Amino acid sequence: MRRSYERGEVATGEPKHFVLVHGAWHGAWCWATTARLLLARGHRVTPLDLPSHGADETSPASVTLGHYAGRVISALDEIEGTVVLVGHSMGGIVISTVAEARPAKVEKLVYLSAFLLPNGTSLLDVALQDSDSLATPNLCVKPDEGVVDLNRDAIADIFYADCEREVVDRARTLLKPNPLAPFATPLALTDGGYGSVRRFYISCAKDRAITPAAQRSMLAAMPCEAVHELHTDHSPFFSQPDRLDDVLVEIARA
Repeated sequence: MRRSYERGEVATGEPKHFVLVHGAWHGAWCWATTARLLLARGHRVTPLDLPSHGADETSPASVTLGHYAGRVISALDEIEGTVVLVGHSMGGIVISTVAEARPAKVEKLVYLSAFLLPNGTSLLDVALQDSDSLATPNLCVKPDEGVVDLNRDAIADIFYADCEREVVDRARTLLKPNPLAPFATPLALTDGGYGSVRRFYISCAKDRAITPAAQRSMLAAMPCEAVHELHTDHSPFFSQPDRLDDVLVEIARA
């Protein structure tokens, strides 16, 4: 099922606890408006900095996909009840890994223009096949430092095409080199773990980082219970936060 959102309000319904996982190079800072909007509707929200991202000072060369997942799992273990676990972009591989480890803690998985990968597949396996993506040709891989960075001059076109200039300028100062290891790590998922959790996808129709074609290909291989479409760039938490909020609440109520 695919739904297209342009405007409007969605009833809040029963309060949920959203755990928000950012994508590559970003941090919890990208979720500030989303968190505020969800809180205003009575929900609980936990945005996280993955290791070496945002305010976290862990050396990126030492960070693995297991460290990413461990950060989220630690948060889930301190939360009473189940959560709606949202992953943006690279965050998709993190929430999948977490759901494998803690399926009973995750009520729903929400992939926001995110990597939705089957067992045994790495992020790089899929990203390098997305020939129309603007991210791939602007990657700066530094194996000696254990990081992959991005050409900062290209970030407006890649991530923030529909955003105000001040958003781009602020992001340019906050983006950090990303640990390389998580990109190359194949996922280890089972039907009994990850496969037992309900999953939903929010597609960004104007995305130039993970292109709509790549999103459709992933969804064909890994169908979700519902697909909701936003007519936005890769970063709807900046470009259309109200509409993103509506979709998240709609999924939480499903």
